[in-house]
Amino acid sequence: MEIMGRGRDFLGGSNFIQTGEGADRGEDIEMTDGTVADQDFMAAARQDVPRLVAEVRRLRALLGRSK
Repeated sequence: MEIMGRGRDFLGGSNFIQTGEGADRGEDIEMTDGTVADQDFMAAARQDVPRLVAEVRRLRALLGRSK
């Protein structure tokens, strides 16, 4: 996903998250509010949340082995 922000990436239109590219492009997610940091967080969540879940599982497994 890529975030496209008015005033940051272009001058007109609305802020949105672009989902995919070319033939794999899905519907854009229009952003009606929020800061640039909020938008960046949302755009990165698709990659970051699965990594976070994997790390929690890894740490839980380590804790289970130490008992």
